[in-house]
Formats: sequence, C-alpha cells, structure tokens
Amino acid sequence: MTTNKEDFFNNLSEQFSEPIYLTANTNEVNEEISQNHWAFSVPTEIASQMTTTDFLDFIEEIEDNYKHQLNNSDIDVDLIFYMWFDEMAGQLRINFINSNHKSLPFGCKLEFTEQPAEIVQKFLESNYLDGIPWEELETVDKLEQEEEIDNIEKNETNGFVLTVYRELIRKLN
Repeated sequence: MTTNKEDFFNNLSEQFSEPIYLTANTNEVNEEISQNHWAFSVPTEIASQMTTTDFLDFIEEIEDNYKHQLNNSDIDVDLIFYMWFDEMAGQLRINFINSNHKSLPFGCKLEFTEQPAEIVQKFLESNYLDGIPWEELETVDKLEQEEEIDNIEKNETNGFVLTVYRELIRKLN
C-alpha cells in the first residue's frame, strides 16, 4: 500500500523494464498510444507531500529510459513526448509517439505550453484527484448528450482547449 511519495515513485519505478513501442509508421498510432502511455493517479493525501520537481524528476527518468531504448534501436525515427492533465480522470498523462505524426492524437483544440511544470502543478493542485464529488455532477439530457457526441466527432469542441506540453526527442546516431 502506498502511504507516502517515496512508496508512490518506487512502485512506479518497477515499470521501467517495459519496452517502448517503436515504429516509424503513422498508421500504428493506436498501438503507440497503448504501449507508450503513462497515467498517474495519486490520492490528495500523497499529492500534498509532492512537489512539481518530484514529478518532473520522475518523468525525466522515464524519458531517459525511452531515449536509451530509442538510441539502441534499429528504427531511424525521433520521438514526440507529450504531457497533459486529464482533469476529469484526475490523472497526469504522458505519451511517446514517433515524430512522423503531423499532429498529436487529440480530438480537441490544443494550447501548447513550454513549461511542463505548469501541467504538473495543475495536476498536483487539482480538487479532483480523489474523484469528482457527486454534488458537482449534472444530469445530462439524452438529446444534449447525442449533440455533444456529434460535435466531438465533427471536431467542434465548444471552446474546450487542452493544455499540452510537447518535446521532440531526437535519436542519436
């Protein structure tokens, strides 16, 4: 059981042995997302023990591991590392896809930040790390829900903008 930030990061470190999914093909984006995706959930009690630097240092370890795997691979491609805060899920998320993709795989408008700390800080300060309280949920009319799904499919996001940090990781020859 995770009771403090050290336990939290130690438990995650055990996943470093997982290999990165590398491809130069853009038609394998779903596999890249599935294999190279990390989602961090942390209870508010433990998040209160953490700093932005704690998380950024840990994420840097993940990046270093993936850089090492990339540099030792036979595939000639760079990687795009990207990070965002999924507030509805209460999760900090990161992923790696190959650099041949022209855009990130989101169905909404994106705003890019050059400061990964901005995203980590929003995550650690969120009121929803333990879930969204019932009293904040609303009943949605079925017709309204169907319209919203149609808008998402048409890429009409009703003003929703997701803040994302992205970084190009170059393969060393």
